[in-house]
Amino acid sequence: MTHSPSIRLRLLAGLLPVLLAACASPASPEPVDSAGPPPDVTKLFADALHCRGDFPDGREPAMAERLRAAGVAFTDRAPGEIIDLLYRFPQPLKIDGTEIPAIVVRGDSGLVVIAQARGDMDDFVRRMQATPHAPDQAAADGFGELDVLYSRAMPPRPGVDETAPRLVIGRGIEAAAYAFRWGCRSYDG
Repeated sequence: MTHSPSIRLRLLAGLLPVLLAACASPASPEPVDSAGPPPDVTKLFADALHCRGDFPDGREPAMAERLRAAGVAFTDRAPGEIIDLLYRFPQPLKIDGTEIPAIVVRGDSGLVVIAQARGDMDDFVRRMQATPHAPDQAAADGFGELDVLYSRAMPPRPGVDETAPRLVIGRGIEAAAYAFRWGCRSYDG
């Protein structure tokens, strides 16, 4: 049985998309930035630092596993006592023009999530629209981790805050190798 050339062309035209799809190489995945942690870890910490979400609690097994998988080193510096957590990143997180090699979470009555940041503090203060912080509250609001120089009220986070948290910015109380520190100070009650 012979087919006319027009029938063969129609068959070939109908099969061509199927053949091309079968021969095509699978789509390559999005490139992964090996210079830092996966974006979801950066987002978790960025949300906590900006008072948009609760901090990623490395004391919870599922979160600890997720953080370890991203190369984040986690230390509970006061197990069973007040919250005193240290997170170190394999490569500094880049959040709001700062490089953050480590984040500290401290608290008892309230909480502070503080980035040990490298960058221009004056520029950061301006961009965050922060104003001078009340000097009589500077040490208390920094939980001994930060001498708060500037702050800005932030909206309460549903299910997390009863009182509006504050974005806090300042210098480390101890001599630190970082340019400045910044993060979220939340209050109980």
